[in-house]
Amino acid sequence: MQTEIKHLTDAEILRHWLDYSVPRGEYNKIKTRFVEECLVSVSTFKNWLYGKCRIPESGKRDINRVTLEYSGIEIFKIAKPGGIPEGVCGETSGEAI
Repeated sequence: MQTEIKHLTDAEILRHWLDYSVPRGEYNKIKTRFVEECLVSVSTFKNWLYGKCRIPESGKRDINRVTLEYSGIEIFKIAKPGGIPEGVCGETSGEAI
């Protein structure tokens, strides 16, 4: 029997966090905060939330800022600029080829 790994889309990650980390009484307040932090319209945020268009890296960064403040976790993994890629040695050997 094969096991299938399902990778969640950005929209699914965002909806899951809203559904399971935010009480219903604060749901609209948090959604409004996302709109204000990301500097987008409500309709653009709804498109992100329901997967109609992708969430840009800047939007993910702003969403992470709110989720980190609210629940202490960042929901999106964003590549850090200038970092050493995984599996690559950060030091040179000193030998010229």
